[in-house]
Amino acid sequence: MYILAIETTGPNGSAALINEYGKPVSHRVSHESMSHLKDLIPMIEDMTGELKIGGEDISAISCSIGPGSFTGIRIGVSTARALAQAWGKPCVAASSLTSFVHRRGREEGLRDDDMICVILNARRHQVYGFVEGLMKAGPYMIEDVLKVIMENVTEGRRVVFYGDGVDAYESIIRETLGETVDYVFAPKESRYQDAADIALAGLEKFRAGDTVHYSELLPDYMREAEAEQKLKAGELPISRLPKQE
Repeated sequence: MYILAIETTGPNGSAALINEYGKPVSHRVSHESMSHLKDLIPMIEDMTGELKIGGEDISAISCSIGPGSFTGIRIGVSTARALAQAWGKPCVAASSLTSFVHRRGREEGLRDDDMICVILNARRHQVYGFVEGLMKAGPYMIEDVLKVIMENVTEGRRVVFYGDGVDAYESIIRETLGETVDYVFAPKESRYQDAADIALAGLEKFRAGDTVHYSELLPDYMREAEAEQKLKAGELPISRLPKQE
């Protein structure tokens, strides 16, 4: 019994396989940025070929449904749906934000009492954020995330920041938190989304019976794409054309 996991919401896509005990048995990461469409299926074929397993050995497909790269989400969800339909397997919808809690206990340097904060860059000071125990996953301004941390993190508790929002807003985080909060930035080699987390989140949900039919696996963008926002606001040339009678 294996859980196949797909993560394509960040710049580097990844795929992973774990067994029923949560032990990783295979893992692949695309090191070419934004090459999900080109690399995802070959990575999955490489893993299943290496282990000599097929669809009959997969119990469920766990897929990160977002938030993150709009195009990446669509590629991952479409691939998971296609495989689930072909193999007749259930899907598990996993969050690219809350899945980071599965780093605890297996990532060197991450303490049991650390508070995990994930911020994915949505531009213009906007982030997709999650602060363990304080803020549920959602779209926020970076300033609002930091305000909640400053007002609620008690002395002796360390906050660990993950996600590409760290790259975009590191200076703002440093200036805002100063020395009032104990915090660290996850190292770049473990800062971003990874299918290994999606696999563990998927196994947890699969055991709880929290699965969906492939047709019900849907993206969670959390907000409209910038082009859609501009279209609704009349800021794109096409939206200013006279209506056709």
